[in-house]
Amino acid sequence: MSDNINYYEEQQCSTQWRAFLGAFSTEFCAQGDVQDLRAFMFKLGLRMAASFKLDGGATMRTLEASMNKIWRDLNWGWVQLNEEADSLIIEHNASPIKLAFGEQALEWSPALLEGVYTHWFESLGVDKALRLTQKGTALEQGRVIVFQLKKHTGEHAHFTRR
Repeated sequence: MSDNINYYEEQQCSTQWRAFLGAFSTEFCAQGDVQDLRAFMFKLGLRMAASFKLDGGATMRTLEASMNKIWRDLNWGWVQLNEEADSLIIEHNASPIKLAFGEQALEWSPALLEGVYTHWFESLGVDKALRLTQKGTALEQGRVIVFQLKKHTGEHAHFTRR
């Protein structure tokens, strides 16, 4: 089974970009601390998301389907949205981030997705008191990245340093 998973994971990032993205990731890591790197990736995610329009959001399932259409078209995996008592869980599966930037970048690279999801939820008009943050670290060797949309107080971590 792991051979199959590894094979499909290899398909997630175009070979023409791997050398560049690997070198970029190594150099990027050398240029700043994790908080700064996450802040930069978050901003990139905000910009990236602005170029994609969600087609639905009337229900949780239509929102999930709209997000998944975008991710499928980009070959960026899929998302599952799950409601909990005090939050919404966003589980992004089969992202190309680990393969593109390397396992050493999993501490900061998922902030790209955090920026994308933040932009999408803001574009839907979610309550300003709700904040999207990564929940824990990347799971299953970087194949699953989980975010949580819930009420937070205080300033967003990505904006504490300039």
